[in-house]
Amino acid sequence: MKTSKTAGTSLEIALSKYCGPDDVITPIQLDDEAVRASLGYPGPQNYLKRRRQYTPRDHFRLMRGRKAPRTFYNHIPARDVRARVGKAIWESYLKVSIVRNPFDYVVSRYFWAHEGQEVSRTGFREYLMSKPKVLHKNRRITHIDGTKAVDFMIRFEHFGDDLTELAERVGLPRDLHAEFSALGAKKGVRPPHATTDEMFSGFSEGIELVCAIYEEDIAEYGYAVPSG
Repeated sequence: MKTSKTAGTSLEIALSKYCGPDDVITPIQLDDEAVRASLGYPGPQNYLKRRRQYTPRDHFRLMRGRKAPRTFYNHIPARDVRARVGKAIWESYLKVSIVRNPFDYVVSRYFWAHEGQEVSRTGFREYLMSKPKVLHKNRRITHIDGTKAVDFMIRFEHFGDDLTELAERVGLPRDLHAEFSALGAKKGVRPPHATTDEMFSGFSEGIELVCAIYEEDIAEYGYAVPSG
């Protein structure tokens, strides 16, 4: 389950190296696809709907020149994955995702969403309070009806240790983290000085909002709450 702003694209590229012809690989942004292609890794495959699965709406969209309908796509929610792979696969496969300190996540997302634009601490506060739905995005990917649907969570802050543990568990090379680290997709947008403490300083409303939505993660993974 690929969450947002958690280095998921780099991991996706690294894992595609080990995919076979029957595995599902969903498309990513063109510049990231170029990186994947340059490494000689398999690209998007088995993600489109089969024609016999088309609905009348799918046929109508195709007639209007829209993209072919997809069964699987980037950042697909757990609920949709469960519905589309079937009970046997859903219950027997290891479901993996990435979790990140929610305060760090929302700061990163702000700078990503405003790349090339004027940014400020005031702008960040206005963004968070006017768009609280951004905090729910990853919840919709990893949870179903408020319950976590993931078996193994890679902690963004301990990526090396957790990815090595995952690799050993599923039979991938122990140096998978080294391959992942060499990619670094979508880095360099957030300035070094924009720490969570700096961006949330004096912003008690924002802290309360994040705590309310991510209470589970803060408790389970011991994430520090900015002092405000």
